[in-house]
Amino acid sequence: TPAAASGTNGGASEARKAAVAAIERPSTGNEADDAYTYGFRLWDAKFYPEAQAQLKATVEKYGSSSIASRAHNLLGRAYLDDGKPALASVAFYENYQKRPRGDRAADSLAWLGEALIQLKKPADACKVYAELEQVYGATLPANLRGMMDKGRAKAKCS
Repeated sequence: TPAAASGTNGGASEARKAAVAAIERPSTGNEADDAYTYGFRLWDAKFYPEAQAQLKATVEKYGSSSIASRAHNLLGRAYLDDGKPALASVAFYENYQKRPRGDRAADSLAWLGEALIQLKKPADACKVYAELEQVYGATLPANLRGMMDKGRAKAKCS
């Protein structure tokens, strides 16, 4: 049926399954890094549901490792890129709360602001951007500062 071929009936099409299977699973001996890298490759190939499952499992299994901040942030990105800003906002917020010094904590705040704008919650986005400025200030990388400045303008922050 056309619905089965396109995967709209809840099951993945055979072509999609084959394309996902073609994404290389790394095997470096570092299981946490490999799990994250595979999730990244799925996300990069725009296989968002598969990336979400992989990254969620990575965060659950390796939540106390150094890779957890990156995996949790990318889980939020995978939700956001899949048109799921509510789930994205939860992932970004949880990552920042659980790992405020994680290597993607600032990224998660910046992306949380974006998710809140998509959810039509500009006042909340402004609070997030204020936190980002207060916590990271001059140490905020240029790409995140640019994202924050654009977000503040979109949200009409004072």
